[in-house]
Amino acid sequence: MKNWFYIALSISLLSGSFQSCKDDDEIESLEEQLKAKNVLIRQLEEEKNSLNDTNKQLEETNKKLDELIKKLQDGDSGESEDPWESQDTTSVIVPTGNTYENPGWKSVAISGDYAYTMTVVFELPAELKSKASSDDLMAAFVGSECRCVKKAIDGKFLLTVIGTGAETTNVTFRYWNAADHCLYESLVSVPFSSDQIFGVVDSPKKFVCKQL
Repeated sequence: MKNWFYIALSISLLSGSFQSCKDDDEIESLEEQLKAKNVLIRQLEEEKNSLNDTNKQLEETNKKLDELIKKLQDGDSGESEDPWESQDTTSVIVPTGNTYENPGWKSVAISGDYAYTMTVVFELPAELKSKASSDDLMAAFVGSECRCVKKAIDGKFLLTVIGTGAETTNVTFRYWNAADHCLYESLVSVPFSSDQIFGVVDSPKKFVCKQL
C-alpha cells in the first residue's frame, strides 16, 4: 500500500514539474514577442519621423516654386544682373612699365567648404591678344586667395571658380603675360554665385583690364 502511495506522490510531483517548465516556456515566448513588438514600434516611429522630414522638405520646395512662379508672372526672371553689362568697360590699357616674374599662382583644392563653382569665360582684348602665348596665366581671386588658375585654350580662358556657399567678397581676375611679364587686373569683379555662368566659348566676356 505504501508503494502505491509513493508512486502516486512521484507522479504528482513530476506533473507539477512539467507544468512549471511549460509555464517558463510560455513566459519566455511572451518576452520574445514583447521585444519584437517594441522593435516594430521603434521602426514605425523612425519611418514616421522620416516621412515628417520629407513632408517638410516638400513644403519648402513648394514654397520656392511658388515664389519662382510669382516672379515669372511678375516679369522677373530671377537671373542675376550681368556685371559686364552694368559697368563701364571701355577704358584703354595704360602701360605702367612694371614687370613681374611668373606669379606661380596655385588654386586652393576643391574640397571641404570649397564645394561650389561658377564659370567665367574670358577673351583677351585685341591689344593683349597680339602678344599672347600658351604660357600666359589667368587666375581668379577672393581676397588674396587664389580660387582658379588656367592657361588659354584657343585664345580663351575657361575659369571654373570655386567657393563656399556663403561668400561675401567679390571675385577678381588677373592675367599674366609671359612675353612681356606684365600683370593685368580686370575692371569688373563679380560676387561669387554657385552655378552662375558668365560667358561661353562662342560668346566669351571681354577681359577689359588695367595694367598693374
